[in-house]
Amino acid sequence: MSLSMALGCVAGAFDPRGRMSAGAYRRFIVRTILSGAVLLCLGIWLGSLGARWAAILTIAALPAVGLVALAATARRLHDRDRSAGWLAVWVLAQALGFAPLDRFVDTQPLPVIGLLLAMLGYSVWFFLETVLRRGTPGPNRFGAAEE
Repeated sequence: MSLSMALGCVAGAFDPRGRMSAGAYRRFIVRTILSGAVLLCLGIWLGSLGARWAAILTIAALPAVGLVALAATARRLHDRDRSAGWLAVWVLAQALGFAPLDRFVDTQPLPVIGLLLAMLGYSVWFFLETVLRRGTPGPNRFGAAEE
């Protein structure tokens, strides 16, 4: 494989255009989770051996893995004939999980419960939409179906 082909493959991994079938996305997600776990464990192991710079570089690769996963999820949404804007809503719902909502439970329990139920509902819908449902048959506004 030539360098230009390798660079093309790497650039293609970050490209959110096009479509990705449900089966390909499921395989991709499993590989991505395993890759992230291996990188994290390798970074921790290298850090414990005293190779701090190698550990930092290894763990620094994790955001790149996340960006590739976001691009693949955008392609998966395109296969369902959905805009990648739905991915932004999912990222917001995940980020709200880090909000200190426990501070408001005593004074505002109903809004907190409502927000948590909305986040859970959206996450379940997003999972069903991206992982379990088939793509739209034939071409759609995002291109031809993946074979």
